[in-house]
Amino acid sequence: MPRLGSAWTLWLAAALLVVGGLTPFVFGGTSSRIDSVIFPFWVGAAVFAACAFLPNQSRGVTALLYFVGGLAVVYGLLSIFSLPVRLAVLGTCPALPARCTTGLPRPLTEGENNGLGSAAGFGLLAIFLCFYGLVTVYRKSAPAPTTPPARTIPPVAPPAEAAAVAPGPTAAEPDVETEEPPELPAPEELPELPPHEPTPSTD
Repeated sequence: MPRLGSAWTLWLAAALLVVGGLTPFVFGGTSSRIDSVIFPFWVGAAVFAACAFLPNQSRGVTALLYFVGGLAVVYGLLSIFSLPVRLAVLGTCPALPARCTTGLPRPLTEGENNGLGSAAGFGLLAIFLCFYGLVTVYRKSAPAPTTPPARTIPPVAPPAEAAAVAPGPTAAEPDVETEEPPELPAPEELPELPPHEPTPSTD
């Protein structure tokens, strides 16, 4: 659905298209050859205004309305740009008050030239605003911050016997650091041997 941020772009684009469709009449009068641009421009303005006036529609409907309005504006721009291209390809008669003997169209007048430029400017600006509206509609919202999963299983309680015994060295396991090594027995004294007496000679 359209957001409030894109509604003002639609209203502004519709207003620009209304003014752009009237500029050929303002500069060239009713005899201007680009007066027909008012019909596609005003169709696009009506579509954009309807899209902004109905904010509770789905994205698909909004995109379809944007496409129809933008297509109408592009058709209007092509219709006014086709006139100078046609004149450049086919050729033109001399400007008034000279007589035209070849039956070719007259060149662009100053009023038609000014009306063409102003209408094209308003139409292009409306196209850019339409594109901004599409970006606003399809802009992805920032993902919500994920919270770590909470523990649902209660922690396992320690056994009662293990909790009652205070931590520390047990009787079966003596403290190696504080126990002194046993003393070794003193070495026994060996008995003294009798003195050696020389044996008498037989000579």
